[in-house]
Amino acid sequence: MLARIQTVGTSLITKTTSLVTKTVEKTVYCGKVTGELSKQIYKSEKLQPPNLDEFKSVYKSLYTNSLRYIKTPEQAVNCLKAAGKNDLVKYGAIGIQLLGFYSVGEVIGRRKLVGYNNYAVKEAHH
Repeated sequence: MLARIQTVGTSLITKTTSLVTKTVEKTVYCGKVTGELSKQIYKSEKLQPPNLDEFKSVYKSLYTNSLRYIKTPEQAVNCLKAAGKNDLVKYGAIGIQLLGFYSVGEVIGRRKLVGYNNYAVKEAHH
């Protein structure tokens, strides 16, 4: 009986190891293919990261616009009133995407889909 259990256990471990090895190999292969494809797209589209001057100009304009809207809130209200339907749809879609990213981050951080773990000391029932 013990020999039979050992045989079944060994067989199960061998199959599991084989399955895990195949899965890892496929994952590594897909990662390498994705990396090479990304390199080709990067080169063919002549993409490049923004330089320091571009970063400075973008954040400087964001800063000045933010200060202007803080000093005169009427401009911010007028800007919102002037927004058309297409703008509202576009910004609504961006907001939904940001909410989705936030939700995925919450799920990853909690390591569970619903609710938080309660690590408080539980009182004994009387």
